Amino acid sequence: MENKFSLTARGLNILSQLKKSTYDDLAKKDNSIIEIFLDAKIRIIEFKLVNEPPLDKFLEDRVKKEIFSRYNTGITPLKKAEIDNAIYDEDNLSNLFKDTLENDKILKKKIYNTFFKPQKSFVEDPPTENIMSFIRRFLVMPLFPINHYMRGTARTEILTRLYEYFSDQSVDEENKVIESFFEKTDFIASIKDYSIEYNLENNFLAFECILWGLGVLDLEETKYDLSDDFRAKYAQYVHENIQDFTEQDYAFSNQVITRYISTAIFLTSYFNINLEVYINADEAKRAMLKDVTKTEDTNTKLSELETLRLNKPEPSKNSIEDIIRTMNRRKFLVRPTYQRKEVINPSKASSIIESILLGITIPPLFVFKRADGINEVIDGQQRILTILGFIGESYINHRLETSYSKNHKFKLRKLRILKELEYKSFNHLDEELKDKILDFQLYVIEIDESQNKYFDPIDLFIRLNDKPYPIREHSFEMWNSWVDLEIIQTIKAITKANKNWFYVRQIKRPNDWDRMETEELLTSLAYLEYNKQNKDSRKALDIYQKTQRINTRLSSKSSISSVLQQVTEKKGNIKNDFEEGVKQLKGFLRKIRYILLDFDKSKDELFDYLKEELDDIFQAGKEARYFRRTKQDFYIIWHLINNINFEMIKLHRLDIKEEIKNIFIYIKNIPEEDQDNNIGYNKFINFAERFKIKYSVAHRKIKLTEEEKLELIRKQGNISGLSKTPVFLGDDIEVDHDIPISKGGKDEIENLQIVHKDENREKGARN
Repeated sequence: MENKFSLTARGLNILSQLKKSTYDDLAKKDNSIIEIFLDAKIRIIEFKLVNEPPLDKFLEDRVKKEIFSRYNTGITPLKKAEIDNAIYDEDNLSNLFKDTLENDKILKKKIYNTFFKPQKSFVEDPPTENIMSFIRRFLVMPLFPINHYMRGTARTEILTRLYEYFSDQSVDEENKVIESFFEKTDFIASIKDYSIEYNLENNFLAFECILWGLGVLDLEETKYDLSDDFRAKYAQYVHENIQDFTEQDYAFSNQVITRYISTAIFLTSYFNINLEVYINADEAKRAMLKDVTKTEDTNTKLSELETLRLNKPEPSKNSIEDIIRTMNRRKFLVRPTYQRKEVINPSKASSIIESILLGITIPPLFVFKRADGINEVIDGQQRILTILGFIGESYINHRLETSYSKNHKFKLRKLRILKELEYKSFNHLDEELKDKILDFQLYVIEIDESQNKYFDPIDLFIRLNDKPYPIREHSFEMWNSWVDLEIIQTIKAITKANKNWFYVRQIKRPNDWDRMETEELLTSLAYLEYNKQNKDSRKALDIYQKTQRINTRLSSKSSISSVLQQVTEKKGNIKNDFEEGVKQLKGFLRKIRYILLDFDKSKDELFDYLKEELDDIFQAGKEARYFRRTKQDFYIIWHLINNINFEMIKLHRLDIKEEIKNIFIYIKNIPEEDQDNNIGYNKFINFAERFKIKYSVAHRKIKLTEEEKLELIRKQGNISGLSKTPVFLGDDIEVDHDIPISKGGKDEIENLQIVHKDENREKGARN
């Protein structure tokens, strides 16, 4: 409404002619559109705290955050494969492929085990939608020159258009297409078996490349036999050139292009043909792509808008008991073919039941009342199956069969508030709580086909589920919703105080920064500081080599959430310990400032200078246009200096800065001879250890006896080492390090002197 953005073509599935229009553009074009926009209703649910006396601010904050958290943790965005499953629900070629896979579980597993990255745990029933996305992509990949595929724009849209074009073209030969595709995949699976038998290196990337290659040969109308010789030669070729098919950063453009070029080289040599055009598009290929992917001019007439708009009633409120009764009377299609599988886990399911018991309104169900009498659940499948599963109720599916949730009669777990109900099933609850669940009011939005003849349930399903901007589970945005208020406020204050130089990303304008990403980084660093003091905890920072660079990551972000949960619940001394970690975090920031600042700067210039100097270290000699800050950069610098004493930092700041720069240059540009066998990693660990030892502080171990103190006083001629005034054994004396340990002084007898106590306290860490 303030004209701050215009509509984009990607978001306009139906009204494509409105692309590039701002609010004012629409008003000028046709004011009736604006009237429709302004008449749209937004449902607002208002919560009010009615406690008397009023809750204290901490508990009030907790209640608000709890409601916020519950609304945002249950949202699971659709994955790409699940969106595709909905989009192609009525595509005949896709459905024929899908039927073949569902009827041949051995074939389904074979494809999954050949062309998908091996999983850590065994997958008994591979997801059909993932395999179907793979099939659709590789049916058309040969039509899409690899350089254009990797370096062009709108890759997903082009693949979609290419598949639609392919599907339309093959309508009379669908069975032949399916038979040919599975013949290829069966042959490639035999290449995998051959490689295993003869101990040859191979992987899923090499298999998908040769699948592409066989599709290219079809386009070239090159006759080929899936022979034993072909199998053996390709298996041997991949074994000898396995570096071309590296699984490290395998989605990066250089790696993708390298492996497809390598496959093309093999096919060129084996069949004596030129496949250059399938790597780099010529004029004819570009023209074909342009023709296939051009947008059809099928603009919806704005005069038809009124007939397309959804005619639906206001949400009705129904008790859970009423909904169950209805589901056992009517035919319900809880999981239409375009829906995702029942995926909600017992912990999230328990959270939904806990919300119901707390009286927190949950999002509505969308139901499509079809003309054939079947009620199709468009959105809310996970919620309704959770409720049915917990209560132990069934429902009548569209085949008039009795069906159950996969979490049938589950027990509550990982409850955040009603912990006394942990591990209880519905039958274990008292009658009052059972009634509370059965009487709970759910909003239901029922769309009647008889009143909405143009309604497309798949379109609404995608709109409700595609990219709903969910909050990541272990992120500051989520921590902000439930973690102890004082901790959160402190992290926010630290972020604000250092926002002009200590940030992860600057976006749009020079003074703009992604605040929550920086707050998440600072919380993670505070956790590392806390974890450093907790000697029983496992290693929190994972450091590893990725070809030409050293990478770092937190070993487990869920561990941060776990610690913050205990902080919030005030378990033992953990809040004090974490607050100490936050205090150490402030010290870490202070150290970095001292290291960066090596030139006189006024207050107005300071933050820009710190920002530029930090960028200079992180860039590691690379061109600025290829550089962006990452959390890894901050973790590395924390790893290097977190244990170095502040006095050492002050004393050696110039040398430390230069050495850190050199370390970053190495770890971001590991030379070729150090890229294999973890050589680069081992060198970095050695660099880091030598660096830490060089600037480490000696531990105080020497304790003088009275006789040793007397001997030292006599050596000093009964003169204090500081004030040069007389000193005697009976005075209030202390043993002082001439060069302070905090500045690298040795804990040796030669560096000790006897001084008056008040002089020593005044001296502090000075020489």
